Amino acid sequence: MAQFTCEICGAEFEQKSRYERHLQTSHPRQAVSAADIEKALKGVEFPKTRGELGDAVDNDEVRDIVEQLPDQEYRDAAEVGRAFGELRTHEKTPDNQPSETGGQRAMQAPSAARFASLFEGMSFPAGGEELKRHARAQASEQERQTLEKFGDHTYHSMADVTKELHKVQ
Repeated sequence: MAQFTCEICGAEFEQKSRYERHLQTSHPRQAVSAADIEKALKGVEFPKTRGELGDAVDNDEVRDIVEQLPDQEYRDAAEVGRAFGELRTHEKTPDNQPSETGGQRAMQAPSAARFASLFEGMSFPAGGEELKRHARAQASEQERQTLEKFGDHTYHSMADVTKELHKVQ
């Protein structure tokens, strides 16, 4: 009876070295992909620094990749994926890509989704001052400036908040 059995295909080996060679040649480990990174970052709230991303990832292989990324703040998982692509290909992605341009425009104005997260747990209807007070602790400086432009009238739902956000931007 063989001492070593491959758990993947059932092949049997008497010598450990042959078993290990079999694993390396017949069943090589798959490299970490952008999809693996995206899956590992699911549920992570951005923006995050490289160090914060490493702390948020449970998968050791993905953490090793994240720790090799440039030391910067990442706005979203797409930006992490772009940095991963640059790391993997050793080529800098051109700065004039549509996602870069769109990302810059998006960063100039807070998103409706981000504002919705600021008002999580908020009871409606609510006045403008109540909205500002509720969101102030979590809001960035830019988001607080946008909130200051909100009118002090009654907001009946997040839909009203979203409409106001579009008006003031």
